[in-house]
Amino acid sequence: MFIIISGPSGSGKTPLLYRMMEIYPNIKKIQSYTTRQSRKTEVRGTYVYMTKAQFEQKIKENFFLEFNKVHKDQEYYGTGRASYEKVIKNGQVAIKDIDVDSYKMIKQNKDLDIVGIYVTVKRRSVLFDRLRERGESERTIRLRLFDRVDYENKQSCFYDYVVYTDKFENASNELEKIIDKEFKKRGIVVKKNEKREFTRPLF
Repeated sequence: MFIIISGPSGSGKTPLLYRMMEIYPNIKKIQSYTTRQSRKTEVRGTYVYMTKAQFEQKIKENFFLEFNKVHKDQEYYGTGRASYEKVIKNGQVAIKDIDVDSYKMIKQNKDLDIVGIYVTVKRRSVLFDRLRERGESERTIRLRLFDRVDYENKQSCFYDYVVYTDKFENASNELEKIIDKEFKKRGIVVKKNEKREFTRPLF
């Protein structure tokens, strides 16, 4: 099983991903790679950073399960193939946050048991506020949100579920119920971590 979470910048997809990993001991994150610059508020280990030359060399080596250029700044993002194969080989459940275009491409791979979850907010202004709160420049906000939000939200029809993250705890509870449902369908049994002392930043 491969849980894929997508959504606009600031929607909370990465915090939700880490929250699910804290709840479910059998869910493991697939390594992400990018050519963009790191953020000061970013959780350590969220990405492996590469130059464009390094990334393009890895493409030639078939290193990525999927990759794509994202946003108007055209920075590369990709999913490590070896990381995914290791998780599946160990009988665990893979989880990854990727953009909508990458999701549509990877969804075509019929060998992958994908559960697609799209996360967004009901009020666009929430996204702008969150990006400003985490220190993004106005230029970056324009690149990531103007026009892009509407485009991404229209792609939600390609996903199995849509979760609204205006209130993070409500979204977390809803996503937990979705995963429980999908685990039950596949006969996956896991003892969840009931000690809910979460330390990851929300957005």
